[in-house]
Amino acid sequence: MKEKFYPFRVSEDYLSYYFESRSEERTIHKAIELVKIDENTYNLALGDLGDDGSLNDSVVSNNGDMHKVLATVSQIIVTFFGMYRDRRIYFTGSSPSRTRLYRLILSREQANWSEIFEIKGILKGEPFNYQSGVDYEAFVITHKNRDYETKDEKGRYP
Repeated sequence: MKEKFYPFRVSEDYLSYYFESRSEERTIHKAIELVKIDENTYNLALGDLGDDGSLNDSVVSNNGDMHKVLATVSQIIVTFFGMYRDRRIYFTGSSPSRTRLYRLILSREQANWSEIFEIKGILKGEPFNYQSGVDYEAFVITHKNRDYETKDEKGRYP
């Protein structure tokens, strides 16, 4: 993404990231957590931080800065892969409309990432090279300089 992004803080293990979504009306504390779901795959969760420190990934913030938030997510993905080049990031929306939004963003940004990252769309547990216009259930991003291919016992991505 060529958009400006928010500054963010990162945990020591590079698995938790924190930033603030700002508008004239309010500031929303946001977080991304990357949770290990198999040996080389991490689930990416983006959401608002509650007062108790919990992550709410189903809230609709509508803070008027979606492009900047998504540019921040992109920058965080780049940062994660800078530390864990041999890992994979799996993500899906918390609702069908969010998954569709992610698909649209990936379609728009695919050319910017194609030399560095490989993007797969997941349909019925099976990975396919990402193509615009396909209604994928989830997505997997890997750094192109990797030397592994991890799947579950049935040969599918988680």
